[in-house]
Amino acid sequence: MTLCNSIAMAGGNTYNENCQQQAAVLVAALPLFDDIKFGTNVTIADYGCSQGVNSLMMMQYALDRLPPSSTASLIFEDLPSNEFSSLIKLLPQLYDSNPTLKIYPSLIPKSFYESVVAPGTVDIGFTSCTIHWLKRLPAPKPSGETVLEYYQKRPDANAPAAKEDLREFLAFRGHEIKRGGYLIIGCLGACTKEELANQYNDATAIRHRVIFRAAEKLANEGKIPQKAMEKIFIPMHDRTEEDFLSGVAEFSDTWAMEKYERKIIPHPAYYRFLEACEGADQDKKKAATKEYAGTMVDWILAVIGDMVKSWWLESGVETERVDGLFKKLRDNARDLLAEEDIGGSVMPMMYTRLRRV
Repeated sequence: MTLCNSIAMAGGNTYNENCQQQAAVLVAALPLFDDIKFGTNVTIADYGCSQGVNSLMMMQYALDRLPPSSTASLIFEDLPSNEFSSLIKLLPQLYDSNPTLKIYPSLIPKSFYESVVAPGTVDIGFTSCTIHWLKRLPAPKPSGETVLEYYQKRPDANAPAAKEDLREFLAFRGHEIKRGGYLIIGCLGACTKEELANQYNDATAIRHRVIFRAAEKLANEGKIPQKAMEKIFIPMHDRTEEDFLSGVAEFSDTWAMEKYERKIIPHPAYYRFLEACEGADQDKKKAATKEYAGTMVDWILAVIGDMVKSWWLESGVETERVDGLFKKLRDNARDLLAEEDIGGSVMPMMYTRLRRV
């Protein structure tokens, strides 16, 4: 049986503390709001709000464009497993920053691959760094396959499910967003072959791979069961630009694409890494590389850390051993990534504004 993806970002405010690149991705999408004419009573939905720190940035940008004394209904949607408590603690910032507005937030614990709100109720929908997450968990890694082999096959294996997921997402939003309303999307994409050959490493794949190479090391040392390594099924897919645009084009009777742009968004830590290396001796460069690798590992573990721990528990690892083993995993992954030619950690992003016709 294929299981639905119910995996949320790591809890304890971890994601909020490690989502600087996602914040940069969101900032690059904000100009798509600029020429939208807002009324005095609007409903704005964030599909995939996570723990809220970036979601509130988007909401505030939109609220700044409302006339005084306007009413704003703000919908924050994410999976039931999402840590909404971190978001709730941030909501007073919106009230304090917008004293002339009437703000009514709602939290919706549902998957965006289903109906989230009543038909024709949303003026503006927004999603950033979310729809690369698949609705269902991919097949586990075969026991005879290495981590590297599994990751090399993953793009082709996940593409059909990702195509159907995009259809479902656009169809459900088409029911929920009013005619004349907007859907703004920031979709994580894949580097082109030319980019990989000439400029960028496939940084996302490298980071994921080193996490599971680090886990493979623990398994080979007998610290976690070998069967725990079969659950390398991170439910995500980086779409090609062609796949994304053709998927949107299927809904030309529902959505008109008003704007589109592809951008490469680097992680802010990469600039700090380059600055630290400039004019530095080998020891300082090595230290800067290790620090940069640590930031990258912490970033990806903020996304998949709780997922990994749950796999271990399901595979028979004792609860009291999980946190200690997770620290070893993190340290191993940092060392492995520092040995790679990690280059610039970039996200190829596809941005579009769709109008509901």
